[in-house]
Amino acid sequence: MFKAENISFQFPKGKEVFSGLNFKLKEGEILSIVGPSGAGKSTLLNCIATKLQLKTGTISINDQRIKGPEEKLLKGDSEVAIIDQSFDYDVFFTVEENVSGQLHHLRNEERIKFVEELLEVFHLVEIRNQKSGKLSGGEQQRLSMACALAKEPKLLLLDEPFVHMDVHLLRSIGKYIRKLAKLRSMMVILVTHQGEDALSWSDKIFFFKSGKIKSKYTPEKAYYKPKTLYEGLFFGELNSVYFDDKQYLFRPNNYQLKSKSGSESIDINFEYSEFRGHYLANYFKMNNNKSLVLYAKRELSAQKVVYVSKN
Repeated sequence: MFKAENISFQFPKGKEVFSGLNFKLKEGEILSIVGPSGAGKSTLLNCIATKLQLKTGTISINDQRIKGPEEKLLKGDSEVAIIDQSFDYDVFFTVEENVSGQLHHLRNEERIKFVEELLEVFHLVEIRNQKSGKLSGGEQQRLSMACALAKEPKLLLLDEPFVHMDVHLLRSIGKYIRKLAKLRSMMVILVTHQGEDALSWSDKIFFFKSGKIKSKYTPEKAYYKPKTLYEGLFFGELNSVYFDDKQYLFRPNNYQLKSKSGSESIDINFEYSEFRGHYLANYFKMNNNKSLVLYAKRELSAQKVVYVSKN
């Protein structure tokens, strides 16, 4: 189990970035920390990775405290691997040598098998013999992720890891890391400002703003039951309406075209639709001139009223 207990951090001669944070993570569990840029998410991750020294509090894995960089000669911890925008590998080694070099703890047959698996998953097979210092940005990021997983850490930290990846690769790598987390009881913390990525990745989600954990969600609640419009918009398009001066939030697929018991009507005027592949996003104006979006398999240009539940 990972524990962060009453942790705080402050840059020298700077303001406090976060304070009094407490949270836990079970083996095999994936946590996503979502929030705006500048909220302190990456700083928190760097503290967990022991790149930065905490001001107060303790971080531990299986009741063993992780020492900060000011308490030891070398930065980092063998139980923790971080993937961020500063890629960690030897630029003079080939791609394969960098991955294999992380696996000396395995027997030769196991090492060969795991190297092949990682090269395949991260689309590095064709460049396995290329010097790592000559890779593109996307290749560097994939190699960095492969090396981090090769270490078989107890805790994997991901700081905006998908910047250089296309959607297809992102999904396949995400699926692999989730599988590996459960198979090897590896804990994962993902930091992102793209909340929609977190929905498919996570067992739980924290919304982080101004150095504080503002909300704790399951993926389903982050999507369907956000506490505020501001938080909800990080996880996709969201409608806001008022009935009797009370705000109601609903997703564009959570509505009815016919009245049902317990539902309220909203007068709408069609503006345009966008093709999104297996559905259309239909955009409207309400009587208060605010926008509203509804997802459907067809264009809803003739629709004048829509119904939503108040529950």
